[in-house]
Amino acid sequence: MADNISSAAFSGDRNQGFQLAYNSGRVDVNYHTSRSAQEHKPRPCSTVPFRRDDDFVYRDTLDEIHARCAQPAARVALVGLGGSQLAIQYSYQVRDSLSDTWVFWVHASSKARIEEGYQRIAEATRLPERDNPKVDILQLVRAWLCDESNGRWVMIVDNADHSSVLSNLVGDILPESSNGSVLITSRSREAAFELVGEDEKILKVKPMSERYALALFRKKLKGEDNEGEVLELLRNLDYMPLAISQAAAYIRQQAPRVTVSKYLKDFRRSEKDRASLLNNAVRDRRRDGKASNSVLATWQISFDYIQTDQSSAARLLSLMSFFDRHGIPEELIMSQYKKDDNIMDFEEDIEVLRNYSLVALRIENNVFEMHCLVQFATRKWLEQRQELKR
Repeated sequence: MADNISSAAFSGDRNQGFQLAYNSGRVDVNYHTSRSAQEHKPRPCSTVPFRRDDDFVYRDTLDEIHARCAQPAARVALVGLGGSQLAIQYSYQVRDSLSDTWVFWVHASSKARIEEGYQRIAEATRLPERDNPKVDILQLVRAWLCDESNGRWVMIVDNADHSSVLSNLVGDILPESSNGSVLITSRSREAAFELVGEDEKILKVKPMSERYALALFRKKLKGEDNEGEVLELLRNLDYMPLAISQAAAYIRQQAPRVTVSKYLKDFRRSEKDRASLLNNAVRDRRRDGKASNSVLATWQISFDYIQTDQSSAARLLSLMSFFDRHGIPEELIMSQYKKDDNIMDFEEDIEVLRNYSLVALRIENNVFEMHCLVQFATRKWLEQRQELKR
């Protein structure tokens, strides 16, 4: 007589066993645990997608970031070009000194990129339901971040430039939690303010001093170049870290045919040659691979934002780019607004440009100033849009 064979299979988180009333044969039980039950609690790690910059030059701003982010439930924003590189360096310093702290990186240029960053957090922390397409990944991760039993964490929200993208997501991407702190990088002071809520929580990324700019250049390009020529090149690059790094990389890759002296000569020779050099984008693993890393493209992203959000401010920037950059008279650029009886519109447009660090005001003379590269990039942007012919 053949055996009577019964088989029972179970899956899920609540598998407790089974009951058997009567059986004269064999019972085989196949027990399958869920993935979440099999996984151990992970150790804190980092989701920062960029390598550490071994050539990074120390800046005082880093100390300020550490001090502010050490506060419970801290929210701090870095505004200006170069914020992302400071944030990367900060992330590695946190991991070096606080190995029990999670470090998360979220790129905030769009909702899709934000969700992508949160998915990486869910994978790193091994959250149950992370692969369920019906689950709201933002809410799933937010709940984990708010649970203090999960330990200390730091979140870096990079490129938070679009108020329109962030306005409906603030509660989701910036949870109020005493065991975590949030560091934001943004081109726009207005967007940063929406996320942190107070001016005191915003740190402006200042231009490098000549001393630090020279140190950065020497780290990026080892050699015996004439220091006077190097300093002159740095001045022409407005001491902008990205421009310095790209110039040094270009000279290094093109050596021995290209030297500091030749680069400087080409840079000054014509607008066409300068644009060619500033459009050169040397591959950098410490920058977002989904965006151009050239100096001109970096500035022009800001111009595009302004054109979309407040086109009158973009027109004002265009006008200002044709004045002497050291002394742009307020009276002259305000004249059209006065004619149309729109003085308040002028103040709003100027505020937009200042929020993006594109212009600065010299109060004593009532004149505005622009960095050399900002002025040049604006003209090239207009040329690209075929607006110079109008």
